Amino acid sequence: MAFRWKEQPGGNVQFDPPMKTRRFKALGAPSSLPAGDFFSAVAQSALSSIEPYYFEPALGGILYRQDIRLQENYYAKEYEAVVPYTTRKRETGAYQINVDQTGGIVHVTAGTRISGWGPTGGGVGADEPNSDEKVDNGGLIGVDGDEIHGTDIEVEETKITVMFRHPGGILNPAYIKRVGRLTGYVNSDPFLTYEPGEVKYVGGNFGESNTEATAQYSYAISPNIKADDGLVIGGISVEEKAGWDLISPVYSRDVENGRSVRKLLYIEVIRPAGREWKSFTNATTGFGWGS
Repeated sequence: MAFRWKEQPGGNVQFDPPMKTRRFKALGAPSSLPAGDFFSAVAQSALSSIEPYYFEPALGGILYRQDIRLQENYYAKEYEAVVPYTTRKRETGAYQINVDQTGGIVHVTAGTRISGWGPTGGGVGADEPNSDEKVDNGGLIGVDGDEIHGTDIEVEETKITVMFRHPGGILNPAYIKRVGRLTGYVNSDPFLTYEPGEVKYVGGNFGESNTEATAQYSYAISPNIKADDGLVIGGISVEEKAGWDLISPVYSRDVENGRSVRKLLYIEVIRPAGREWKSFTNATTGFGWGS
């Protein structure tokens, strides 16, 4: 008979938190395994044969193997395995994602002009009381002589933290240095379902022992802007802007009706120097995952 594992009747079930302990018995002669230390061979067989997860409707879905506890009743003849399963995924490749959608803050100096009102008792606009035509800075915000003060507004800035269980040995100095060089850079390829230009890596934490390697990566998200989004600043339509590129307004100075006014000439989209996009999914220069 070939050496194999068979689940035994019974077992323990716990509902809060969900956990089930399954029991297995080795069938067949361990001598059919490779020669050497039989216990090591049996342990290796249990690790590869007993499924790492299975579906348990009574406990709400998929449960993951947490451990394999082997017992040798008779050397090279009788072995048993006790295997606890819970909702926690522990094997290599397991991950947890936390999302924080608290808005970020951006300073803006121009928007869409709605209306403007002049004095009614003389001066600018006196010939047309409360005129909407005599006070017009083209949507600039907080114009004070040569200064444009602007204002802070809340914008979408999703923050994502990925906790990842790596294979042992991957968190070596070369990998840590490589990932560290990505800090502050933006993705050039699709990453975590986001388009190129939307994801910025803002740093991580790493830990490795002789049994496991875990890492925590943090990202900030700024959505790309396209023509269909209808972004209009000071009457100028911004047709396209990658998420982390910057908007730089260019102004002019003029005199209308005896008063100095500032006008928005055009909008430039700027990418900070030295911050070219980088591949996040490349296995030799990036994280090597996340596509």
